[in-house]
Amino acid sequence: MKCPAMVLAVVCAISAMGFAAEPVKRDFESDAIGSPPAGFEFGRTGSGPEGKWVVRLEKGGTTNHVLVQESADKTDYRFPVAVVKDGTYKDVSLSVRARPLAGEVDQGFGLLWRYKDANNYYVARCNALEDNCRIYHVVEGRRRQFGGQNIKVSKNTWHTMKLDASGSHFTVFCDGNRVYDGTDETFRDAGKVGLWTKADSVIEFDDFAVEGR
Repeated sequence: MKCPAMVLAVVCAISAMGFAAEPVKRDFESDAIGSPPAGFEFGRTGSGPEGKWVVRLEKGGTTNHVLVQESADKTDYRFPVAVVKDGTYKDVSLSVRARPLAGEVDQGFGLLWRYKDANNYYVARCNALEDNCRIYHVVEGRRRQFGGQNIKVSKNTWHTMKLDASGSHFTVFCDGNRVYDGTDETFRDAGKVGLWTKADSVIEFDDFAVEGR
């Protein structure tokens, strides 16, 4: 018979490694227009109203379904998030296509990982008003940048973001350009993954892919 201490150690080890479900690939084609996408939960870091995450037809298109964060509330320290309900990941690869449509305060979009709750997670984000990509950890609702690079991020244009996380090492790409390659140990345990915006950023997302390792 296994002793309780050994059982607890095994449980803790599994929790730290994370439970990775089957690879997630979401193109939102099976989601109804005008409704939130299935399989996501929604939150908001900071203040102001919650975000509004709805499946729409791609702007200017007639068939392609996309996920849009369409709330344009101008509260500056406001970060709506859409998080995949199932699966937690420590080592993971994420990718998404995103198109900034509007925003006077910001036009920021990003990927989040090792998400514990709306106040504790990592985020890599690009911003079409600032022409940069930056990487933060958010701890108790306060974000702190630990990496980033200036890079052209065009408005009303599709961009591809990719993140690879392995232990404390993270690599972030925007449109194939490496914008961060380094380490951080703020969050060591597994967490959920998802999508991120800021303030009044109206952003389309498509082809969100998650693969645990």
